[in-house]
Amino acid sequence: MISAWEAFGQIPYLINGRWYVNKWAYTNQGNSYIRCFYFVAAVATSIGSNPAPTNVIEYIYMTFSWMMGVFVFALLLGQIKDIVSNANKNREQYRQTMDAVLAQCINLGVPKTTIDRVRDWFNYTWQQQKTLDEQKLIERLPLKLQTDLALSVHYNTFSKVQLFQDCDRAFIRELVLKLRPVIFLPGDWICKKGDVGKEMYIVNDGVLQIIGGPNNTTVFAELTEGSVFGEISLLAIGGNNRRTANIRSKGYSTLFVLSKEDLNDVIKDYPAAQKLLKKKAKQILSKDTKTSAENDKQKKKTMEEICQVSTRIATPRMLSTVVKVLPKKSITYQHLQSILGKSKESESDIDSIAEDANSS
Repeated sequence: MISAWEAFGQIPYLINGRWYVNKWAYTNQGNSYIRCFYFVAAVATSIGSNPAPTNVIEYIYMTFSWMMGVFVFALLLGQIKDIVSNANKNREQYRQTMDAVLAQCINLGVPKTTIDRVRDWFNYTWQQQKTLDEQKLIERLPLKLQTDLALSVHYNTFSKVQLFQDCDRAFIRELVLKLRPVIFLPGDWICKKGDVGKEMYIVNDGVLQIIGGPNNTTVFAELTEGSVFGEISLLAIGGNNRRTANIRSKGYSTLFVLSKEDLNDVIKDYPAAQKLLKKKAKQILSKDTKTSAENDKQKKKTMEEICQVSTRIATPRMLSTVVKVLPKKSITYQHLQSILGKSKESESDIDSIAEDANSS
């Protein structure tokens, strides 16, 4: 209280025989507080080299201007931060997901080659789609927009599939909505011969190889963008639901897949399309069977031609005549006689081989 009274109270004092009373340095009401706030604002905002205010109004104006400038500056910084964080939001989620999956793989003791393939899949998926699940983004659209988007991407390719030609357009529209993208890495097997087929594939990007031969080292053909395979296995007509070839991804490939469950879910509402598909599937199978039988017949004919052995020319009679005139105990007679014996054995062997080939 004494300090406050000494600071703010009026104390008379005597100087040179004259009494004085202490008072504020700036007598206007609130003047000192305004100047103090001005000083604090100048220091806090690091603003200097400005003309000094000379009255209370200028002090108030400059202080208000500085504070508004600080507020606007902070607002701009906040907006920039939000823009940067939103721009990197998907990338950050992708990084977190990839790190979590790779950490789990390491904890489970997964081989390094497999971990590298997982990392490659994440990197390629992000590079192509900028998201790990584009299906979720599409599902946010209205059904009409989803249909239009899917038709613009897949309808031309889907309508060229031999099995689905001449089908109802509404049926095709619903099937197109069921397609989902799948990414394969270099060297990944899409299917192997003898596997049960439950999907149909459409090549959207990349190159696939049809592999066969010993140790699966022979490339018979390649499938490129727009190619379709596996459609017959969806209907399993006559039990033909097994894969008939080995198909491998040559590089990074993006395929669209239609599963058997999705086909059955759509086809139940289109009985006419169901009958048409079964009919066309049987026609395709019978055509393939006929072609296969003709190929087998041609192969058998070729093998028979290869196995045909022309009759060997008989040993010249002159040699037999010479043997007859030679003494039987001579070395020349014995040598020529052994040659004639081997010649007859080889002729009988050749005849037996030819008979076996003709009988088979």
